[in-house]
Amino acid sequence: MDQGNKGGFRLKWPWNWVACGVFVVGAGYLIGYLWSALLAALFLWWQKKRHPDEAPEGGYCLDRTRKRLARLLWSLLYLLLAAGCGVVFFMGFGEEKEELMDWAVWLVSGGGFAVFMVCFVIETWMDLRDAFFPARSRLAKSIRSQLPYPDEAPPVEELFAMVDRDIQENGQWFDRVAIGREWVLGDDVSSIARVRGVFARDEIKSRYINGRYQSARIIELYIVDDRRQIQSTGLRKPAELQAAVSCLRLRAPEAHFDGYARIARFVDRTEEDWQAMERDFQRRRNERLAREEEREHPRGSYTPAPPKPGVPRQDIGKIWEEAKKKE
Repeated sequence: MDQGNKGGFRLKWPWNWVACGVFVVGAGYLIGYLWSALLAALFLWWQKKRHPDEAPEGGYCLDRTRKRLARLLWSLLYLLLAAGCGVVFFMGFGEEKEELMDWAVWLVSGGGFAVFMVCFVIETWMDLRDAFFPARSRLAKSIRSQLPYPDEAPPVEELFAMVDRDIQENGQWFDRVAIGREWVLGDDVSSIARVRGVFARDEIKSRYINGRYQSARIIELYIVDDRRQIQSTGLRKPAELQAAVSCLRLRAPEAHFDGYARIARFVDRTEEDWQAMERDFQRRRNERLAREEEREHPRGSYTPAPPKPGVPRQDIGKIWEEAKKKE
């Protein structure tokens, strides 16, 4: 528990989640698990609202992996759906099925039970893994994949510190996406030096169910790197998506910007076209960096400082970027 003069007390991780879990289990018997879960979520939101500018405990990356625990609500939903289908399926074993519809309901309930149980196991495993074993998390894997030698990557603490430092010093937040000078932090992490394509998705999906149209808005940011790896992050506001894309235009002006509908055509181009695009990308970036260097340090007025004898391992991203500039 954290005590301060401005914001009052605050339960830190994992005690805030422990308190919410105990509350949901205890209050669930009285007011229902749905309402108790909503009240717990409201409590976490209230604590965040009281400390809006406070840096997350352990850093931004670790905070992002811990927030995967909130997705356990999806696990609970899958479990409830599996239980409902399972009741129909197992009760059907002792009943005679005289009509085709009876067989259809029995088979569909059995299939639904199997599918929802698999979703429950996978979702629960991924959420607990990311929260309690960050070295194996999706976020850590995305950082390693951006390094030149993923198998020789430093420990997860150094990986997260490398990204956290850039976000802390240079980051701009757009909903769930933070863009620094070297890294983009979302559901995945992207190295700005490796960004080759940025694609914005803002779509409204509609479907007709039980005589009514249901619609859902999909807002996502997709980033394609120089190895055709795709990193994606879901956002909640269209304006934040457009602002993030505008910021990336400034951070990586040589990258290709387009709508989500054209991402497949960008990624699936032939190897010859990709290499030609890569050469053009490097040429334009080198020209831009040379112009910026000339503006900041006019010819004859700048003497480079001698290199330092040692470079910390967490600066491996800077080393890779400098190597790419020399190619």
